Amino acid sequence: MLQRGSVRILLAHNSPYYPSLGGGDKSNRLLVAALAARGHAATVLARTVDFGQDVHTRLLLHLEQRGIAPESHSEDVRFTLDGADVRVFTRGASLRAWVAARMQEARADIVLTSTDDPAHLMFHTALALDKARVVYLVRAMIALPFGPASPLPSPARTEALRQADGSVAVSQYVAAYARQWGGLDTIHLPISLPDRASFPLLGAWDNPFVTMVNPCAGKGLAIFLALAAHFPHAAFAAVPSWGTTAADLATLAALPNVTILPPAEDIDDVFRQTRVALVPSLWAEARSRIVLEALARGVPVLASNVGGMHEAMLGMDYVLPVNPVVRYRPAVDELMVPVTDIPPQDPGPWVEALGRLLAGPAHYQELAARSRAAALRYARGATVEPFERFLEETLRAPRRRAAAPLPAARPAARPADHPADHPASPVHALSADRRRLLAARLKQRAVVEDRD
Repeated sequence: MLQRGSVRILLAHNSPYYPSLGGGDKSNRLLVAALAARGHAATVLARTVDFGQDVHTRLLLHLEQRGIAPESHSEDVRFTLDGADVRVFTRGASLRAWVAARMQEARADIVLTSTDDPAHLMFHTALALDKARVVYLVRAMIALPFGPASPLPSPARTEALRQADGSVAVSQYVAAYARQWGGLDTIHLPISLPDRASFPLLGAWDNPFVTMVNPCAGKGLAIFLALAAHFPHAAFAAVPSWGTTAADLATLAALPNVTILPPAEDIDDVFRQTRVALVPSLWAEARSRIVLEALARGVPVLASNVGGMHEAMLGMDYVLPVNPVVRYRPAVDELMVPVTDIPPQDPGPWVEALGRLLAGPAHYQELAARSRAAALRYARGATVEPFERFLEETLRAPRRRAAAPLPAARPAARPADHPADHPASPVHALSADRRRLLAARLKQRAVVEDRD
């Protein structure tokens, strides 16, 4: 086992870190917290969704409201969270240059990167370090540059991933996929850790809602809508997240038996109102954190039989068939999510399963109890120690590559509040009108978070 406090670990997180609502963001945060709790020196480099003075000021306010004392710097906000030193890029001329400078300062023994960095901005910068080992965390199938689940295959990025000193997946399914399609030596370890030591029992047959988090096309919005139409006297709830477009919200708001709940940092605020959780994803899910969170609280789940969902469901009933996504269009929506061709769906098995759970308390309570017991058993065994041992082995092994030169930073062609070296992203292919729509959506999300 690694000696406590002996390892400098840096998470390069190309996404919001805190506050954030995404499952991958939350899992990375819990993993870092667990490593810091075991005495390791943990540093996090992260970013906000958008950049500028308003974003910088808003983050400072969010942190202060949560009892965190942040430091304001010229390009970033710095604070301590769960024992980790966190620096968040909010404004400046070049995200790439900022990441490179902060990585050099940190002098980490190990840099953790993950699929929140699909353009490999942080990953490539980590590969160029002189001594650090680089470990890649595979949390999202849609962000991988290889295989049938990838919306944008890239042989060059796939080859770059093979230079990592290690690769760890969130499920057995994802590990096998990465080995088969990417040629990576990926293994599965528990890197999606429980969000607490004990879980409240929140599921109840008389809770009001059949709930879906992150309703959008790829997550199975079509099935949710079909169920809401088939059960007009049942109450449904939709919790918008990173994939929910303005059109999705308009469709949901038009249904008389659908309530739109605000996103919540504390998922208990959602589950204490939830009778049944729906996770009808149509694209390959790596594992789906929301499933375990629901089961552990005694909330029965209806989930699709895609990707790593079987593992997430822990052998429980109602892993249901869908007609999965097989093709992506060469476009993104206003939230920078790849546009999918959604094949026709048969809601019949979902109607039958939900009907059984809504028919009476006996079957519901039996399944809820079994689900909670299975999830609590799993949670007790899902600790950071196996990952810590993997890091120890990675440090003992030779590095897989010589340090590569950093790419030259491009000159800033825009004001400092709009980074010239913004990570490669499909948003730059959007029209001016669609970029304005994205900006409006981000401001709307900030208002929701202020209320939350």
